[in-house]
Amino acid sequence: MESWREGIFQLCWQQHGGSGLAVTLDDALELPTSDRDWMIERIGQQRAREAKELEKAAKRR
Repeated sequence: MESWREGIFQLCWQQHGGSGLAVTLDDALELPTSDRDWMIERIGQQRAREAKELEKAAKRR
């Protein structure tokens, strides 16, 4: 249950600055499990990419 809740939170959370999907709770609850799981995995990948780009930008300053 905790994993399911965390997944729904990740889909709905919109990070400061507008980064993220900002899926509504109703939309997240209606997603098929396979789509929800794929999106959660993809969000993790995107956040890692963004963190890497921010790190690179900071080093250029």
